[in-house]
Amino acid sequence: MLKKIGIAGMALLTTAALAACSDSPSSSADSSGDGEILKVTYPTWWEDWFKDLEKDFEAEHEDIDVELIPLHDDVTTKQAMMMKSAETSPDVAVEDTFILNSDVNAGYLSPMDDMLEAWDEWDNFESTTKQGVTAVDGKVYGVPFSTDVQGLWYNKELFESAGLPVPFDPQSWDDVLNAAESIKGDSAEDVIPLFTYVSKATGEATSMRSFQVLYNGTGSELYNFDEKKWVVDPNALKDTFGFIDQVFKKEIGPSLSVASNSQVANQLSEDLMINNKVAMVMDGNWVAGSWREGRATPWPEALDTWGFIPFPTQNGQEPGYTSMSGGWALSIPKHSDQQDLAAEFIKMAVDEEHQFDYVKQTGDMTVRTDVAEKEEYLNQPVSNYREAGEILKYTNFRPAVDDYPAVSTHIQEVMESVASGSLSPEEAVKNYETGLKRIVGEENVMTK
Repeated sequence: MLKKIGIAGMALLTTAALAACSDSPSSSADSSGDGEILKVTYPTWWEDWFKDLEKDFEAEHEDIDVELIPLHDDVTTKQAMMMKSAETSPDVAVEDTFILNSDVNAGYLSPMDDMLEAWDEWDNFESTTKQGVTAVDGKVYGVPFSTDVQGLWYNKELFESAGLPVPFDPQSWDDVLNAAESIKGDSAEDVIPLFTYVSKATGEATSMRSFQVLYNGTGSELYNFDEKKWVVDPNALKDTFGFIDQVFKKEIGPSLSVASNSQVANQLSEDLMINNKVAMVMDGNWVAGSWREGRATPWPEALDTWGFIPFPTQNGQEPGYTSMSGGWALSIPKHSDQQDLAAEFIKMAVDEEHQFDYVKQTGDMTVRTDVAEKEEYLNQPVSNYREAGEILKYTNFRPAVDDYPAVSTHIQEVMESVASGSLSPEEAVKNYETGLKRIVGEENVMTK
């Protein structure tokens, strides 16, 4: 969450943000020209897709110049600074859905309900992805263009070597932990039986891909929307932290030096998973995209070695599996003076054609039901879209409330303390509760 600053400081920050966060606009647009300007911010890792959108939108609107404003790192913070002022605000902003509600509460975004109600294409979007762009006030503040699911990757070769079943179909946490111990007993010392994100250095991955997958698998919840309060469930928390405690006490997880590497996600997909140095990874479906042609480490046969399956609930209780979904959306900032034009750009960016172009370029899951049914989509090289689509029905979303980013950071700190042995699971529960009450206020916490 951004701290409040004085008006004078805000003006300086927003001006500095526009200069520091971006290169010169990717478009050749010149504000001195006769055409209208549509300003679009975007993370540079989607450079090619946004340049395609720029070209196609300008072809349809000859009097419009799309000004692309690339953001290189710390995208959410830099973009928030820009959206504070009408002088620096873009007309279309790319929102990570976990931060969307904070931007809504800060007054940065415009609701899009009127546009969506009049747009017949909205019915073609997966209902689960719509949850991620709906704020606490019940209004929609973005149109999703990217989603994902979390699951369990497992190495078929290492499993077969250890005498474990392939395909692997764990029915509980114990099944996963027992498989990791079997791998440890059979494999070389430098093989990681089970990788899970547990460090502050890996940020939201630790909170979402590890803690919340496990915690939701207990049947509990982080936030109760009926009571509008954060939840402390001592038993569920103890079991969640207990899983991590076992992974590290039994030495079936990564070393802390590996887990604390902020670039470990790349290390996994570009080295450890390719070279059979890890047997299981709690991670997202998008990992397969890193092995496509044109990427740093193309591996066309990757899915002959790696399987992607749903992660089980704690004891196999209903619905049997659990997952977490995140994703990205296109939103219209409140200070945009081109809101109607921004809406037209967003509609084009997420239409069937451009959504399919996006998933082909990135390896991400589609947010559209019509694209999800395409054989051409399902049969993309080095893709697990069929498996990921099945997992989507078990998914959960991070609570879209204002304090979530701060709570997530606290979760990461507690997880690292458990992994390092600094806190027992019981101590971690108390630490989490104390920190939660400090962040959100004791009156906003309920015990389950």
